[in-house]
Amino acid sequence: MLLYLDNCCYNRPFDDQTQDKIRHEAEAIQNIIKLAQWYGHTILASRALEIEIGEINNPVKHRDVLNLYRQSITGTAYYRKATFDYVRPLAVAAGVKGLDVHHLAFAAASGADYLLTTDENFIKAAAGLKLSVKVINPSNFPMGGMIWQ
Repeated sequence: MLLYLDNCCYNRPFDDQTQDKIRHEAEAIQNIIKLAQWYGHTILASRALEIEIGEINNPVKHRDVLNLYRQSITGTAYYRKATFDYVRPLAVAAGVKGLDVHHLAFAAASGADYLLTTDENFIKAAAGLKLSVKVINPSNFPMGGMIWQ
């Protein structure tokens, strides 16, 4: 299985954990990373993620997010112009914005099964797209059963 976590997933464990939703998402992300590593599934890196992580201004958070990212990834999503040219107009028309378009194109071009994000606007915008990659919140990721086999 191929997983692509967007930047907000790598940030979530370092966000304010006093909010139940944030704490639950952070726990889900950490569990997904552990289970993916345990079962040998691939978590994809991308240039879009590296750019976005590089824009974190807080030096401590930047270090922590970068470390989590580097410890999590086990594969690389590659840019494919043909995929980007196909995904971009669909994504933009659906309301996907900014680097999220690139995250979606990287995930789709690499054949990712899931793109995980905590950005509800991204999830809603991507819901109507007919792409093979499923864009979902880590809290809704199917954690058990056949998916891990």
